[in-house]
Amino acid sequence: MPIDPRPTSLRRAALVLAALPVLACHESKPPADTEETASGGIHETASATGSSSGDATDAGSATMTGGDASSSGGGSSGGGSSGSATVADSSSSSNPEGSSSADASASGSTTSDIVPCDVAMATLEPLPPNVMLVLDKSGSMVSNTWDHDDNGATPEITRWDSLYQVVDFVVSTFDAQINFGATLFPAINATATYNANACVMSNAPEIPVAPTNANAILAGIPGAAETMIYGGTPATAGVTLARDNLVSLNPQNPRAIVLVTDGAANCSGDAGTNFERFEVYDDQLPVVVGDAWTNDAIPTYVVGIDALDAVSPVANDGFPDSTNTFDVLNDVAEAGGKPLVGMAEFYQTTNQNELQDALQQIIDDALSCIVPLDPEPAFPDLLEVVIDDMNVPAVDDCASEDGWVYTNPGGPYDAIELCGTWCDALKVAGSVTAEYYCNPG
Repeated sequence: MPIDPRPTSLRRAALVLAALPVLACHESKPPADTEETASGGIHETASATGSSSGDATDAGSATMTGGDASSSGGGSSGGGSSGSATVADSSSSSNPEGSSSADASASGSTTSDIVPCDVAMATLEPLPPNVMLVLDKSGSMVSNTWDHDDNGATPEITRWDSLYQVVDFVVSTFDAQINFGATLFPAINATATYNANACVMSNAPEIPVAPTNANAILAGIPGAAETMIYGGTPATAGVTLARDNLVSLNPQNPRAIVLVTDGAANCSGDAGTNFERFEVYDDQLPVVVGDAWTNDAIPTYVVGIDALDAVSPVANDGFPDSTNTFDVLNDVAEAGGKPLVGMAEFYQTTNQNELQDALQQIIDDALSCIVPLDPEPAFPDLLEVVIDDMNVPAVDDCASEDGWVYTNPGGPYDAIELCGTWCDALKVAGSVTAEYYCNPG
């Protein structure tokens, strides 16, 4: 029988990062009972159960059998599985010569240095990403209507009506998983005048990023039926406010900007005349978006609401002249680090259903793959990570490999990040099991 290459003095603890009904110590395969075989024939089983109710009791046991050595342990109860831990201990006995059985002595191996498998269970979740919604509140969002449901038999509604409904869906659905905020461009008090009052911005996001922020966002932006919406398209200023808010928050949480607009940016802060303010495209938008991505690792997802793929006419109409909105949004999406593949590198939408699908895809992509570890592993090199009963390999480079890494390779070892296809697997599974191995010797 082959010899287990792992030192027999190892003991294992399992830390559960989501509420799981059963946790079992195992190796590369996930059966409830896992065999660890040495030449003396040692069978080790560890189990734990828990409930999420207020008076939940967590119980665990660890059993070792082999030759004449056996042990058993009992569980402890707590006030629920969230933030709680269950530890089950067992102790083994051996004969004075340190041999657990005649067979073990004959083969030259001993089990006197085997220690119990201590099982600790706690409920943890991936870090919630901080996501700022940067929303176009220009006059065109209500002066233009569209076939929101792709049904010519129903009346059209304003683009803002659709955007509000989609924002409602997104922030309400993911309120517990994502820290949302919202920035409007221009501000609510912008006017329908051909001067700087149409480009006015707030000094800070209307709703700064915070946990469980859905109600604040829906109350802080104009309602779906609102038609008194005016102003230009100061998208650069909107992204700047979003970036400033995000960089002020905990950098360990993933961060992202979602820019939703129906037109090309204007209202440049460098404009000296009203013509420059409204009829000239603000080419600083991709620069600001690119800086956020390059310098702060904040990506910008770009969503177009029926963006026109044609060069605009030269006219004093409040829209950038000689500008193809489709092309400039492609530039912004590429600068933001999250371009799509194809003719449209941004999320082009032509109705409300497509708009909701686009936001859903973005949120799915933005969900965090960083999982905090509390407590930190005493032996970082011995940590094992499991998703859906599959062992996830430790890798060196999260950008190019599939597996997991410590977010701080040199310590503190307080969080891991799932990489590549394993990040996708985590988003589907919703939970990770981290198994701690310890070498007391």
